[in-house]
Amino acid sequence: MNEPTEKDGGEVRLRWYRATGRDELREGRVTTAECGHRTICLTHHEGQYGALDNRCPHRGGPLGEGTIKDGRLRCPWHGWEFHPLHGRSPDASKEGLETFEVELRDDGVYVGVPEED
Repeated sequence: MNEPTEKDGGEVRLRWYRATGRDELREGRVTTAECGHRTICLTHHEGQYGALDNRCPHRGGPLGEGTIKDGRLRCPWHGWEFHPLHGRSPDASKEGLETFEVELRDDGVYVGVPEED
């Protein structure tokens, strides 16, 4: 399903992918989801779902294999930390993560990924 979304003053077409079932990712957990041409780190934190770039900006670690502890998503390779929903680093000097829109639907958790040109 494609739906246009306004972003940065222009229209961006999103393609929506079912990343997981509504009850498959337990609270406080993370997983990896293939959503078209992107690999997504899907998080479930404080009753909400987040969709983040799966690649840690430090050394490319797979964030979907990380953990959430003390309210932070932790990279499994070198321990860099990010907010599990909005992807910001608690350390202002470190790069944050790209995020993607999430929709809860009757049949699952969907992630909106910008279409490739």
